[in-house]
Amino acid sequence: MNLSTCTEKELLVHVSSGDERAFRLLFDLYQPKIYSFARYVTRSTFLAEEIVQEVFMKIWISRHELSGVEYFIAYLKTIARNVAANYLKRLAHERLILQHFSVGAPASRPVTDEDVIANELQRAIEDAIAALPPRQREIYLLHRQEYLKQEEIAKRLDISIHTVKEHIKKAIAAIRASVEQRIDVIIVIALREFFQ
Repeated sequence: MNLSTCTEKELLVHVSSGDERAFRLLFDLYQPKIYSFARYVTRSTFLAEEIVQEVFMKIWISRHELSGVEYFIAYLKTIARNVAANYLKRLAHERLILQHFSVGAPASRPVTDEDVIANELQRAIEDAIAALPPRQREIYLLHRQEYLKQEEIAKRLDISIHTVKEHIKKAIAAIRASVEQRIDVIIVIALREFFQ
């Protein structure tokens, strides 16, 4: 059977029954769009390749559902959006952790795609910190940049340790939500551009 003459729906039925040749054809048809989208969003060839692999791995794992999919491009966009968002949110979370433990500037070395992502995430984090209410921002910065313990902050600001804990907890939640929202907006814009 010549799979290249199949309609998209027929191709999905073949994939759903475990036809690896049909899956390869599906991959060849949509891999360039997923890669371009992922490369645009992550600015990284490595991460774009990882996202492509994970998207198609998810499709293969849930191939039994494909015969019931009416709008494959919408199905594909949903998977690509979720995979890319998860990658970027994980990177943002790692960046927040690294920011907490970093001391001094990094050694000189060539700038990589991952550095570009890290810088964009850093900018998103800084914007989120700047948007915090003044007292919350002050406490967060004392804790995360001056490395003061909660007890020290409470003493310095003459407030209860419970208040300090609450401000830190709310600041972290607000920063995480702000960065994730920014990531979601970038992904929605990229999806529109690459899946028209």
